[in-house]
Amino acid sequence: MEKFFLEAQKEIIKTLYSSNAIKINLDEGFQLKGGIVSPVYCSAGVLENTIDTRGRVVSALFCWVGMNYPKVEAIVGVASGGISWATSIANSKCLPLLRAHSHPKNHGLHNQIDGEIPFDGAKTLVIDDVITSGQSVLNVVKALREGTNGKKADVVAVCSIFDWDFSSVNKRFEEAGVKKYHVTSFNDVLTYGFEHGFLPKEARAKILRFREEQNSL
Repeated sequence: MEKFFLEAQKEIIKTLYSSNAIKINLDEGFQLKGGIVSPVYCSAGVLENTIDTRGRVVSALFCWVGMNYPKVEAIVGVASGGISWATSIANSKCLPLLRAHSHPKNHGLHNQIDGEIPFDGAKTLVIDDVITSGQSVLNVVKALREGTNGKKADVVAVCSIFDWDFSSVNKRFEEAGVKKYHVTSFNDVLTYGFEHGFLPKEARAKILRFREEQNSL
Protein backbone atom coordinates (compact mmCIF):
# COMPACT_ATOMS: atom_id res chain seq x y z
CA MET A 1 0.00 0.00 0.00
CA GLU A 2 2.85 2.37 0.75
CA LYS A 3 4.29 1.83 -2.75
CA PHE A 4 0.89 2.62 -4.27
CA PHE A 5 0.63 5.80 -2.18
CA LEU A 6 4.09 7.00 -3.28
CA GLU A 7 3.31 6.33 -6.95
CA ALA A 8 0.01 8.19 -6.64
CA GLN A 9 1.82 11.08 -4.96
CA LYS A 10 4.24 11.37 -7.92
CA GLU A 11 1.37 11.42 -10.39
CA ILE A 12 -0.42 14.10 -8.37
CA ILE A 13 2.69 16.31 -8.32
CA LYS A 14 3.15 15.72 -12.06
CA THR A 15 -0.44 16.87 -12.59
CA LEU A 16 0.20 20.06 -10.60
CA TYR A 17 3.02 20.93 -12.97
CA SER A 18 1.36 19.80 -16.21
CA SER A 19 -1.79 21.79 -15.38
CA ASN A 20 0.28 24.91 -14.69
CA ALA A 21 -0.84 24.98 -11.05
CA ILE A 22 2.70 25.78 -9.84
CA LYS A 23 3.43 29.48 -10.35
CA ILE A 24 6.70 31.35 -9.81
CA ASN A 25 7.16 35.07 -9.27
CA LEU A 26 10.63 35.90 -8.00
CA ASP A 27 10.05 39.66 -7.97
CA GLU A 28 6.75 40.24 -6.16
CA GLY A 29 5.90 36.76 -4.92
CA PHE A 30 2.47 35.52 -3.83
CA GLN A 31 0.80 36.28 -0.53
CA LEU A 32 -0.24 33.16 1.36
CA LYS A 33 -2.51 32.90 4.38
CA GLY A 34 -0.98 34.49 7.42
CA GLY A 35 0.74 37.18 5.35
CA ILE A 36 3.62 34.99 4.17
CA VAL A 37 5.00 36.07 0.78
CA SER A 38 6.27 33.13 -1.26
CA PRO A 39 8.10 33.07 -4.62
CA VAL A 40 6.10 29.91 -5.42
CA TYR A 41 2.36 29.31 -5.41
CA CYS A 42 0.41 26.07 -5.70
CA SER A 43 -3.20 26.15 -6.94
CA ALA A 44 -4.20 22.82 -5.45
CA GLY A 45 -7.81 23.33 -6.51
CA VAL A 46 -6.95 22.10 -10.01
CA LEU A 47 -6.79 18.57 -8.59
CA GLU A 48 -10.59 18.59 -8.53
CA ASN A 49 -10.94 19.51 -12.21
CA THR A 50 -10.97 16.08 -13.86
CA ILE A 51 -12.34 12.74 -12.78
CA ASP A 52 -8.95 11.05 -13.36
CA THR A 53 -7.11 13.44 -11.07
CA ARG A 54 -9.85 13.43 -8.46
CA GLY A 55 -9.79 9.64 -8.50
CA ARG A 56 -6.02 9.60 -8.04
CA VAL A 57 -6.16 11.91 -5.04
CA VAL A 58 -9.04 10.01 -3.45
CA SER A 59 -7.23 6.71 -4.03
CA ALA A 60 -4.12 8.11 -2.33
CA LEU A 61 -6.21 9.38 0.59
CA PHE A 62 -8.08 6.08 0.89
CA CYS A 63 -4.78 4.18 0.84
CA TRP A 64 -3.29 6.48 3.50
CA VAL A 65 -6.33 6.11 5.77
CA GLY A 66 -6.19 2.34 5.36
CA MET A 67 -2.51 2.24 6.29
CA ASN A 68 -2.75 4.56 9.28
CA TYR A 69 -6.32 4.80 10.60
CA PRO A 70 -8.37 1.80 9.44
CA LYS A 71 -10.67 2.07 12.48
CA VAL A 72 -11.56 5.76 12.10
CA GLU A 73 -15.20 6.40 13.06
CA ALA A 74 -16.00 9.85 11.61
CA ILE A 75 -14.68 12.14 8.87
CA VAL A 76 -14.65 15.94 9.05
CA GLY A 77 -14.12 18.20 6.03
CA VAL A 78 -12.85 21.74 6.63
CA ALA A 79 -14.77 24.33 4.60
CA SER A 80 -14.58 24.88 1.90
CA GLY A 81 -11.74 23.06 0.14
CA GLY A 82 -11.61 20.00 2.36
CA ILE A 83 -15.28 19.08 2.10
CA SER A 84 -15.26 17.34 -1.28
CA TRP A 85 -12.25 15.18 -0.34
CA ALA A 86 -13.76 14.33 3.04
CA THR A 87 -17.05 13.41 1.34
CA SER A 88 -15.32 10.93 -0.95
CA ILE A 89 -13.55 9.21 1.95
CA ALA A 90 -16.65 9.16 4.15
CA ASN A 91 -18.68 7.64 1.29
CA SER A 92 -16.08 5.01 0.49
CA LYS A 93 -15.84 3.93 4.12
CA CYS A 94 -19.56 4.40 4.95
CA LEU A 95 -18.74 6.80 7.79
CA PRO A 96 -20.49 9.86 9.28
CA LEU A 97 -19.47 13.10 7.56
CA LEU A 98 -19.25 16.50 9.24
CA ARG A 99 -18.54 19.94 7.80
CA ALA A 100 -16.43 22.32 9.84
CA HIS A 101 -15.59 26.02 9.71
CA SER A 102 -12.62 27.86 11.17
CA HIS A 103 -15.03 30.00 13.23
CA PRO A 104 -18.73 29.82 14.12
CA LYS A 105 -20.91 31.02 11.25
CA ASN A 106 -22.40 34.51 11.57
CA HIS A 107 -25.88 33.40 10.49
CA GLY A 108 -28.49 30.72 11.17
CA LEU A 109 -27.60 28.62 14.20
CA HIS A 110 -24.06 30.04 14.27
CA ASN A 111 -22.62 26.53 14.11
CA GLN A 112 -18.93 25.90 13.72
CA ILE A 113 -19.45 22.17 13.20
CA ASP A 114 -22.32 20.95 10.97
CA GLY A 115 -23.33 17.38 11.70
CA GLU A 116 -22.77 15.22 14.75
CA ILE A 117 -20.01 13.00 16.03
CA PRO A 118 -21.66 9.55 16.45
CA PHE A 119 -20.68 9.26 20.13
CA ASP A 120 -18.29 10.79 22.67
CA GLY A 121 -14.71 9.76 21.96
CA ALA A 122 -15.30 8.68 18.35
CA LYS A 123 -12.02 8.44 16.46
CA THR A 124 -12.22 11.34 14.03
CA LEU A 125 -10.10 12.29 11.02
CA VAL A 126 -10.05 15.91 9.81
CA ILE A 127 -9.37 16.59 6.12
CA ASP A 128 -8.40 19.95 4.60
CA ASP A 129 -7.24 20.82 1.11
CA VAL A 130 -4.30 23.13 1.93
CA ILE A 131 -2.46 23.87 5.17
CA THR A 132 -0.46 27.10 5.34
CA SER A 133 -0.50 28.68 8.81
CA GLY A 134 -2.67 25.83 10.09
CA GLN A 135 -4.77 28.12 12.27
CA SER A 136 -8.10 27.32 10.59
CA VAL A 137 -7.79 23.58 11.01
CA LEU A 138 -6.45 23.92 14.57
CA ASN A 139 -9.57 25.94 15.42
CA VAL A 140 -11.64 23.08 14.01
CA VAL A 141 -9.74 20.49 16.05
CA LYS A 142 -10.29 22.55 19.23
CA ALA A 143 -14.03 22.78 18.55
CA LEU A 144 -14.29 19.04 17.90
CA ARG A 145 -12.37 18.17 21.05
CA GLU A 146 -14.51 20.50 23.14
CA GLY A 147 -17.72 19.09 21.68
CA THR A 148 -19.23 22.31 20.42
CA ASN A 149 -21.83 20.27 18.51
CA GLY A 150 -22.74 18.17 21.56
CA LYS A 151 -20.23 15.31 21.58
CA LYS A 152 -16.47 15.37 22.05
CA ALA A 153 -14.33 13.86 19.29
CA ASP A 154 -11.06 12.01 19.63
CA VAL A 155 -9.25 13.72 16.74
CA VAL A 156 -6.71 11.12 15.63
CA ALA A 157 -5.11 13.24 12.90
CA VAL A 158 -5.36 15.99 10.32
CA CYS A 159 -4.59 15.22 6.68
CA SER A 160 -4.31 17.75 3.86
CA ILE A 161 -3.96 17.36 0.11
CA PHE A 162 -1.18 19.97 -0.02
CA ASP A 163 0.84 21.18 2.97
CA TRP A 164 3.32 24.03 2.92
CA ASP A 165 4.93 22.04 5.73
CA PHE A 166 6.74 24.92 7.44
CA SER A 167 8.64 23.94 10.59
CA SER A 168 7.04 26.71 12.66
CA VAL A 169 3.57 25.43 11.73
CA ASN A 170 4.54 21.82 12.41
CA LYS A 171 5.70 22.90 15.87
CA ARG A 172 2.32 24.53 16.50
CA PHE A 173 0.57 21.25 15.70
CA GLU A 174 2.94 19.33 17.96
CA GLU A 175 2.27 21.73 20.82
CA ALA A 176 -1.48 21.24 20.30
CA GLY A 177 -1.03 17.47 20.31
CA VAL A 178 -2.33 17.10 16.76
CA LYS A 179 -0.81 14.63 14.30
CA LYS A 180 -0.51 16.21 10.85
CA TYR A 181 -0.09 14.39 7.53
CA HIS A 182 -0.38 15.27 3.85
CA VAL A 183 -0.76 13.70 0.43
CA THR A 184 1.89 16.04 -0.93
CA SER A 185 3.85 19.04 0.29
CA PHE A 186 5.86 22.08 -0.74
CA ASN A 187 9.05 20.07 -0.22
CA ASP A 188 7.75 17.20 -2.37
CA VAL A 189 6.80 19.62 -5.15
CA LEU A 190 10.20 21.35 -5.03
CA THR A 191 12.14 18.08 -5.08
CA TYR A 192 10.17 16.76 -8.06
CA GLY A 193 10.32 20.11 -9.87
CA PHE A 194 14.10 20.47 -9.57
CA GLU A 195 14.73 16.81 -10.47
CA HIS A 196 12.56 16.92 -13.59
CA GLY A 197 13.36 20.44 -14.79
CA PHE A 198 9.97 22.02 -14.08
CA LEU A 199 11.53 24.74 -11.93
CA PRO A 200 14.05 27.05 -13.62
CA LYS A 201 17.61 26.84 -12.32
CA GLU A 202 17.74 30.61 -11.79
CA ALA A 203 14.85 30.32 -9.32
CA ARG A 204 16.47 27.63 -7.20
CA ALA A 205 18.50 29.84 -4.85
CA LYS A 206 15.64 32.19 -3.99
CA ILE A 207 13.11 29.38 -3.51
CA LEU A 208 15.44 27.40 -1.25
CA ARG A 209 16.28 30.56 0.72
CA PHE A 210 12.57 31.20 1.23
CA ARG A 211 12.08 27.65 2.50
CA GLU A 212 15.05 27.97 4.86
CA GLU A 213 13.76 31.29 6.20
CA GLN A 214 10.31 29.83 6.94
CA ASN A 215 11.78 26.72 8.55
CA SER A 216 14.03 28.81 10.82
CA LEU A 217 11.15 30.80 12.35
